[in-house]
Amino acid sequence: MISEEAYLWFYLPGETEPVVCGIVAFNGQEPVFRYARSYLQRDNAIPLAPPNCKLGSLTGDEHILDDELNSVIRDASPDAWGRNIMLREHANAPGKNKNELGEIDFLLRAGPDRIGALDATDSPSHYLPKGSHAAPLEELLEAADRIDQGKPLDVRLDAALNHGTSVGGARPKALLHENREFWIAKFGSSRDSADMVGIEGGGMALAKMVGINVADTQIVESLNKQVILIRRFDRVVTPDGVHRRHMISAMTLLGLDEYAVRAGYSSYLDLADILRQYARDFNADGKELFRRMVLNILIGNVDDHARNHACFWDGEFLDLTPAYDVCPQPRTGMSADQAMIVGEWGRQSNLQNAVSNCERFGLGFDEATEVVEEMTATIRKNWRKVFADAGVPEGDLSYLSQATLLSESAFYKLV
Repeated sequence: MISEEAYLWFYLPGETEPVVCGIVAFNGQEPVFRYARSYLQRDNAIPLAPPNCKLGSLTGDEHILDDELNSVIRDASPDAWGRNIMLREHANAPGKNKNELGEIDFLLRAGPDRIGALDATDSPSHYLPKGSHAAPLEELLEAADRIDQGKPLDVRLDAALNHGTSVGGARPKALLHENREFWIAKFGSSRDSADMVGIEGGGMALAKMVGINVADTQIVESLNKQVILIRRFDRVVTPDGVHRRHMISAMTLLGLDEYAVRAGYSSYLDLADILRQYARDFNADGKELFRRMVLNILIGNVDDHARNHACFWDGEFLDLTPAYDVCPQPRTGMSADQAMIVGEWGRQSNLQNAVSNCERFGLGFDEATEVVEEMTATIRKNWRKVFADAGVPEGDLSYLSQATLLSESAFYKLV
């Protein structure tokens, strides 16, 4: 670890400038967080999370975090792809510090354009964000391509890609903003077994077609390669400036860490219970979450882990964000498990499992069954054309049809 403390700056709801809200520091054993006294004295201060979470109450007491900074703070830190870039940058730095990067280092290095409304700096009194380099899409794609293949970058491409280190997930991606529009650009990987850019575009289009609120998505071509652009919903552009919306992952809302998420301990049912308690409109968000779960079963998206679900938080209510990372995961085996618990049969990717606890989502059995049947019919009728329109080649369509899309196992009757 190089840095032992970071000051958190927060864009309060409706504001275009941040205020310092607290400090994360290593106390010799573990990282702790404490709200800033100046923040606690503000009339418009809000807790960084709902009451069921760490940091969910406005007190000056220290909150002990785990090694992964598991809390809303971890949501503001980069995930696998961003960390890969930071580690490479650190390893190649001249006169480099031999210490390994720690969680606070990752938090500080992510930059001001990170997802959500938090930022981290080394100053408690002046907001001095890390500089960013708004690069064109072509430079971002070229840089991501070289990193993906393990090739070195020149200074120009290095600066371009480091602009996007705050983005989560494991796939090559970067942040892009042009003409006051904010996007996440996601690229193909040399390790892909199929056209994952087109497949994600198709998954997002199908989600919208079955009535799910999804992020605006475009597929564009750059350097003779397809790139998927997802409009950022955590940025709202107004005449008086850019407002940043505070987001919390389902992982944080469920009180889990990365290890528990990867082990499959997260649950759609538990997330629905939290929405029932804190959602602005549970009748809408509970049913929306049910639709997203059913969609993931129908299209074979088993990468639906708790960091791929999130809510906006305004200090009083939660609202589901638009859906994102809706991407079928091509497979050959018929049966599969979702990344989150679905129903009475655990994580089994099965529609009977999905409706087994439908009341937790605010749905009666007949209503839930009707939703499943309508979604199934729509996907069955349209999926091939939707994916073809997204540029997915015929060979990959055949691959998806074998076991991924509308897999037979999704319709099995469970004992």
